[in-house]
Amino acid sequence: MIRELLTEQLREVHLSFFHLPKKRFMTQRWLYSFLLSLLFCMGISITQAEVIWYLGLPTAFFIGWKTPYLRLLMEKNTVDVKNAFLFLPFSQSFMVLLPSVNGNVYQALKLTVPYTAAPLDKKLKELIEKIEKGNNRQDYLDFAKYIGSPEAYMIMNMIYQFSEQGIQKESIQTLQRYIQNIQENKVDQLIETKMDTSFKISFLPVLLSLFIVGAFIVLIFAHYFKTIADALDVLI
Repeated sequence: MIRELLTEQLREVHLSFFHLPKKRFMTQRWLYSFLLSLLFCMGISITQAEVIWYLGLPTAFFIGWKTPYLRLLMEKNTVDVKNAFLFLPFSQSFMVLLPSVNGNVYQALKLTVPYTAAPLDKKLKELIEKIEKGNNRQDYLDFAKYIGSPEAYMIMNMIYQFSEQGIQKESIQTLQRYIQNIQENKVDQLIETKMDTSFKISFLPVLLSLFIVGAFIVLIFAHYFKTIADALDVLI
């Protein structure tokens, strides 16, 4: 995550994912950069620190510039974890409902919508609308891409095959076993993912906060040290 924050290689993808206009995103960046730079300058002015401290102004601007993208990455991580958790109940509901419509994938997907929680239900409705226009494998894979897990690609690919070739007992049993194995391992995986994500997400804001607090402490210390030094010069 830190590497992506610095390089921003997937910035356009993330903006598209959240339907966030680039102009609005850039406005946020300039606003954060301006405010943080202003606070930094005010801190130097209030403490009457040496002019050399203004060399830290680009760092304050950089932190403000990166803050909106950091928030975007944090939100994307939250959505990914939530979708990964919701995809398993979706798969289980689909498998339960599939026999009730004689193996009709389209009808089974429609029946699964009420049992699918947000935000995954919206993406599922989009998939159903695309299927109505034509049964395209890429639409199933795009849905899996939204989930972002290898399991999603595997399951959605098999569901597409069911829609084209019909359901077979062996294939159904294979998919059921696969979903069952995912269910047995998913809770532990999600706990580990959340812990790892929480650590990575919290690390950078804490580091930035420590930097800002440390900078102000140094400025205040420098100000009072200069005052004491001037007073000593007068006494001497």
